[in-house]
Amino acid sequence: MIFRTHILFALFFYLLFVRLFSMTISVIFTLLLVIGSILPDMDSPNSYVNKHYLIGIGKVISKFSEHRGFWHSIYGLIVVTLFMTLITFLFHLPNKFIIALPLGYLLHLTSDSFTVSGIKWFWKKGHIKGPIRTGSTGENIFFFMLIILTVLVILGKSTITSFATFIKSIRP
Repeated sequence: MIFRTHILFALFFYLLFVRLFSMTISVIFTLLLVIGSILPDMDSPNSYVNKHYLIGIGKVISKFSEHRGFWHSIYGLIVVTLFMTLITFLFHLPNKFIIALPLGYLLHLTSDSFTVSGIKWFWKKGHIKGPIRTGSTGENIFFFMLIILTVLVILGKSTITSFATFIKSIRP
């Protein structure tokens, strides 16, 4: 998947979770989630995250790892979770931020599992792959379906019901 699909995939699930559990949206949590949703691609020197955000760090990481290798596995997720736990405690951040970055990271891994290349969840084994080719028409369709679903989550059931009632009322 490309970066925009990863970001939208993470935002969709976050907004769905917020809606289902009547939570308030946290800007910092959302920002950390979005960063986490593109972070696994730090293992690719040509990725969006390396070209625009992790200049230096990402280049070093990509020299010592293969794309969709260690950093696209549960082990990379564990390292990121430990790192975020350390940062949260060192800077006395609210505990909820411990899961924000790793959750985005997990959602990145999940969405990459839908691609033809897939990922090896346990680094050397556990290969899961799907039908979507990265950057293809199939991914664009998936992306636009996510847009529609995200808008529906944002609007909520009452707005959708009202809209459906309105549409039915204007039929001839």
